[in-house]
Amino acid sequence: MCRKILSISFLAIIFLVVLMCGACDKKKKNSKESTVVQQPKQFSIGNYNFAILENTKFIPYNKAIYHRGDEVYMVLENVGPFKKDRDSLNHVDMKLIVTNAIGEIISARHNLFGSRGEKNFANNMLKSPYASYTSDQNDKPGKYTMTVTIYDLLKRDSLVVSDDFFLE
Repeated sequence: MCRKILSISFLAIIFLVVLMCGACDKKKKNSKESTVVQQPKQFSIGNYNFAILENTKFIPYNKAIYHRGDEVYMVLENVGPFKKDRDSLNHVDMKLIVTNAIGEIISARHNLFGSRGEKNFANNMLKSPYASYTSDQNDKPGKYTMTVTIYDLLKRDSLVVSDDFFLE
């Protein structure tokens, strides 16, 4: 009987401690929430899609299965917000790396934006930046990985999107 009372008392003490810690966490959480509201929006990518280009318009191509010789596009959506410099310009860049099924780099392109990456972007956002890889008949059929990295050169921050596509 004594053991049962001790066990129940012990459980009651643990329950009270957990409740008290929960109250402390709520206070901490509320104080954190007020500081989070004051912080600027995080650098992010809204979404991305593989695509094909028809005339001058990207058409989402979620199958991500291409033929050798096709140009493979990865289109990012709503990237940012980017920091603005004293000159009221954003400074961004992007790189692309494509690897084959065994991880060998078959294409690496850096500085994709060049001087076009120094602009005043509306709302400090890029609506739909893209990178592309032109496959050729020498590429073997199989799985490939496209990795796009976009840089906020002022924040010294970057985001990476990586996904697989297939060549037939």
